[in-house]
Amino acid sequence: MNKVDIENYKKDLPRPDISNNSSISSEENFDADDTWKAVKEILKLRIPDRGFKTWFNNAYIENISNGVVEFTCDSDIQKHAIVKDYIQVLKDSLQKATGMNFMININTRDKERSKKAKYEYYEGTEGNAPESKTLFTDLENQRILRQKAIEKAQLNPKYTFDNFVIGSHNRLAEAVARASVEELGTLYNPVFFYGSTGVGKTHLMQAMGNEVIKNDPKKEVVYVSIEQFLNEMITSIRSKREQNFREKYRKVDLLILDDIQFVESYPKTQEALFHTFNTLYQSNKQIVLAADRPPSEMRNLTDRLRSRFSGGMVADIGVPDYETRMAILQQVIEDKHIDIPNEYLDLIAKNIESNVRELEGALNKITSLARLGDLPSFEEAAKILQVDIDSKRKKITPKKVIETVSDVFEVKVSEIKGNRRTAYVALSRQVVMYILRKELELPLEKVAREVNRKDHTTVLHACEKIEKMMDEDSRFKEKVETCKRYLCQ
Repeated sequence: MNKVDIENYKKDLPRPDISNNSSISSEENFDADDTWKAVKEILKLRIPDRGFKTWFNNAYIENISNGVVEFTCDSDIQKHAIVKDYIQVLKDSLQKATGMNFMININTRDKERSKKAKYEYYEGTEGNAPESKTLFTDLENQRILRQKAIEKAQLNPKYTFDNFVIGSHNRLAEAVARASVEELGTLYNPVFFYGSTGVGKTHLMQAMGNEVIKNDPKKEVVYVSIEQFLNEMITSIRSKREQNFREKYRKVDLLILDDIQFVESYPKTQEALFHTFNTLYQSNKQIVLAADRPPSEMRNLTDRLRSRFSGGMVADIGVPDYETRMAILQQVIEDKHIDIPNEYLDLIAKNIESNVRELEGALNKITSLARLGDLPSFEEAAKILQVDIDSKRKKITPKKVIETVSDVFEVKVSEIKGNRRTAYVALSRQVVMYILRKELELPLEKVAREVNRKDHTTVLHACEKIEKMMDEDSRFKEKVETCKRYLCQ
């Protein structure tokens, strides 16, 4: 049904006479069935089809009186989901359908009808109502078991494959993740994801954990940062419970370790990790790792760990392109049931390029302002966004840019500012010029002076070369984006 049909539904509904403020008495003119038909069609436009069929298909409005809509659904599970995730969108839809602000009271069906509803709800179930009741109980127990398993694994249930937005920058990584879950521990082991902060590594890894538990809640899954792994190891040594520590991490079906790059600084942790890795690997247990760079670029990693990290599937997650950034923003507003015009999303997607978290942060700022009053004008939104961008730029100095490129590209500052012209030093110097020009928007002459060059045409050539290389080489682009990310920290 389209929007015109919905408007016709709304026109057919009796309207209250508000001229004498008799809104409550006029509620008697609303037919519960007709009102629900209109509300349903509005809901279908505002929430995903799967969500509507799961939580609203068998629900209905039972009564409208005294400023309250008595809304009835099948079960406590359904009631909990509606209250937790959909109550606001339900209220908004009801208001649009009736022109009134009702309170909503959500009930579940009475015992006799509930028994029948539970039987009808699971389509395809054969047998009588008691058997269906048993199935309902079993499914509820499974839900509770999954919830406990997710909490024990320290996973965020919101991170799933369904809401992971796929683009050219992460297509391989997502395919590897799904395949690894289907053939746990035998197809790709270990899986090593790498990419800069905020590009979706954590989301993808936790989606793997949630999918494993969804398929079998009895599977042991552990998600942990390397820092937490280290802290637990130290605590176990101090309390003389090292055996408990080993058992926790060596009896899992899926071990997910985040921010693995920080293990470089802790030789003792590397040793514990090596033995844990070997035990799980030899038992065909799945290991998933994530870092901000590939194993080959982790300088202080022992050779035996580097070899094992590289021995399965190494997949990079790059910076999302414009189309993917738009899709991510659209996914966020769909999940949160909010309505933001596309031109606002376009503004955010075009101005924030390197970090998904920053994308969501910018969107949250706009939606927060909208909740406080009206949606800010497009010009106001642009100004808010530009203020954030400008404030970050002001904190970045040419000196900081040179030092950051020096660290990431492992070239001395004196070489960048010197006369040495070896290919790699020259490339690092060109990256500095590119960032000074594109990110800080410095004049060409000033950029040239910062790296002790006299001719501004050198800067133009550097910018053109770096842009071309970034288009052609995703690994090189990732290093440049890493420089930008470090500058904003």
